[in-house]
Amino acid sequence: MVLIIDDEKAICSTCSQILSQDGYRVAVRHDGETGIAAVGSERPDVVFVDLKMPGMSGIEVISTIKKKDPTLVSVVITGFATIESAVDSMKVGAFDFLPKPFSPDQLRIITRRALDNRLAMLEAARLRDEKEKMRQNYISMVSHELRIPLVAVMQYLEVLRNGFAGTITEEQSRIITRMKSRMSELLALIDRWLKLSRLEELKLQEGFKSFSLRPVVDEAIEMLHSLAAEKKISIRSNISADSATVYGDREMVKEVVINLVTNGVKYNKEGGTVNVSLRDSAEFWALDVSDTGVGIPEDAIPHVGDEFFRVKREGSAAGTGIGLAIVKKIIDIHEGKLEIKSTLDQGSTFSVFLPKSGQHKGEV
Repeated sequence: MVLIIDDEKAICSTCSQILSQDGYRVAVRHDGETGIAAVGSERPDVVFVDLKMPGMSGIEVISTIKKKDPTLVSVVITGFATIESAVDSMKVGAFDFLPKPFSPDQLRIITRRALDNRLAMLEAARLRDEKEKMRQNYISMVSHELRIPLVAVMQYLEVLRNGFAGTITEEQSRIITRMKSRMSELLALIDRWLKLSRLEELKLQEGFKSFSLRPVVDEAIEMLHSLAAEKKISIRSNISADSATVYGDREMVKEVVINLVTNGVKYNKEGGTVNVSLRDSAEFWALDVSDTGVGIPEDAIPHVGDEFFRVKREGSAAGTGIGLAIVKKIIDIHEGKLEIKSTLDQGSTFSVFLPKSGQHKGEV
C-alpha cells in the first residue's frame, strides 16, 4: 500500500493513476496532519512526502511517522531539490529523494525499490524476533534441565554430610561442604540467567509506581554489610533527601542497586570504600555508585552490560557478566540510562539515570 502526502492535487492524482495501474493500492492526503493520521488508518508500506507543504513540513512528517513505525519507508518528493534538503531528509529517516518533475518510470522504479526495502526490514525484524524467542526458550529449557539434577545432587550431598549413609571423616565433611558451596553458586548463576531471560516477559511497566529512592538504597546496603565486612570494605551512602522519587518497579530498582554495590565490593581493594550518592540531572535522578577498586580498561567499558562479558581484573573475584546485564536490562525497561567512568587501579563510577516521578510518559 502506498500513501502520497502532497498539497499539489495534480501531482497526487498523477501518481495515484500511475501506481494504481501497476496494481498498487494508493491513498492520498494533502497535508502533514491528515497524512500522519492516515499512517495509522491505512497502514501503508511506502509514503511519498512533499518537502514543502503548508503547516507541518515534510521533514516533520517523516520524523513523526518514522517514530510510529521504523520499518515504514519514506520517500521525499519536491520541486526544491537541493543537496542540503536531501541530507536533512535522510537524517530523519527518508529512504530516497525524488525531485520534481519526474517521469512515470522514475516513480515506478523508486516505488519498487522502496517496497523491496520495506520487505527486507520486515523480514529482518521477523528474524530478530524469532531469534530472541528461540534464545529465551533455549535459556529456559537448559536452565530447567540443569536445575533439577543440581538440586538432586545438593540433597545427596546433604545426606552424606549428615552421616545418613555412613560415618564420614572431618576432612570428607569439609570437602562436601565446599562442593555444596560451589553447587549453590551454580544454582544462583542459573537463577540469575533465568531472571535475565524473563525480564521482558514480566511486563514490569504495567506495575510501575512512584517511590522514594532513599529507602531502596538503604535496604540494599543493609543486605550487603556482611559481604563488605568480609572484605574490609566500607559502604557509605550520601543520600539524605527522601524527596527523590522515581516512577518504576521498586524491587527491580533495588536489584540494580544491589548488583552495583556488590560489584563495588567484589572488585575493590582491601580497606577500600563504596560510595552511593544521588544528584539531580534534569528529568532524571542520577544514582552514582563509586568504588576505589581495580578499575576497568577503557576498551572494555562499551561492552560492560553485554551478557556474559567479563572484564579480566587481576587480583579480584571472578564474575559471570550476568549481574550487569540484568542492571542494563532493568534500566532500559525504565527508559533510563547507564554511564560508566573508570580508571585502572583507581576505581569506577556507575551512574544510573532514572526518570523522575511525574515526568515519565506512562505515569498517570
